[in-house]
Amino acid sequence: MFMEMLLVLIAILGMGAFYCLIAYFLIRLISRKAFNRTLTNYETIEIVVWAAMVFFAIVMIKNQSWNMMLPVVLLMVSMINLRRSNRKYREMSKEGL
Repeated sequence: MFMEMLLVLIAILGMGAFYCLIAYFLIRLISRKAFNRTLTNYETIEIVVWAAMVFFAIVMIKNQSWNMMLPVVLLMVSMINLRRSNRKYREMSKEGL
């Protein structure tokens, strides 16, 4: 029983990692081809995290499972603050050049 559950857990984690890897390369390809902009690794991972958070929020609202909604909202707030601080840092580094 334990080995089957462990095997299922490893399969689910592997499937999630595979989908994240596909999303990572697709986002970079689309940004390069469609928008003529090359994203950094950080920006691409940030887009993947945002997409995952929005997906989890939609699924939780659909299923009316509110016990995980607060952590998702708090993570979104921290991501917004991180984005603002990174934008300020980029502006300061451009002024220094």
